[in-house]
Amino acid sequence: MQIAIFGASRGVGRAAVDAALAAGHTVTALARNTSSLEGTAATVVAGDVLDAATTGRVLDGANAVLVALGVSPGQRATTPEDVCSRGTNTILAEMRSRGIDRIAIVTSYGVGETKKLTPFPFSVIAKTLLKGIMADKELQEEAVRRSGTRWTIVQPLGLTDGPATGNALASTDGSRGSNQVSRADVAATCIDILARDRFIGESVAVSAKR
Repeated sequence: MQIAIFGASRGVGRAAVDAALAAGHTVTALARNTSSLEGTAATVVAGDVLDAATTGRVLDGANAVLVALGVSPGQRATTPEDVCSRGTNTILAEMRSRGIDRIAIVTSYGVGETKKLTPFPFSVIAKTLLKGIMADKELQEEAVRRSGTRWTIVQPLGLTDGPATGNALASTDGSRGSNQVSRADVAATCIDILARDRFIGESVAVSAKR
């Protein structure tokens, strides 16, 4: 496949670049900070997902899309809190203009169907410190659900920087193993979902198996 990856400078998006390349796919990646992608075989586009022209460049030639947008603590002063929903809407519009219909997005456990299943104390954090970010992810999921695309929503548990273990649990009913999972395992799961065309029109909770 040729996969367009958004949010590729860090976290799950950066790990997904490595996972996709290791699996033999071609990658075009959008990143605000491209330094972490130096030396990879990906085609790297520097820029802002809210810019339609830049987003279109990343999508040209792609047949699958992975959206791993987010706001890190260090970016809150310079990144709009609603970047996930606004960015995803920009991506969807550019996908439609190019006839691309396969997308997977990474949101969070505790959004949408898993909100009532959120483990304590993360539920408290989600309702306080992360309230705005979680609300934006709700809007992001809604945009994808009504997009008419062949979508999959990936909802990881608490993310860690551990290595890929191949031990991730992907569940469509919100059930989970551990309350944590490595970003590398989430990234590998996302690439596998796209490559094998799994979980079309479903939300998938991803955690580490116990």
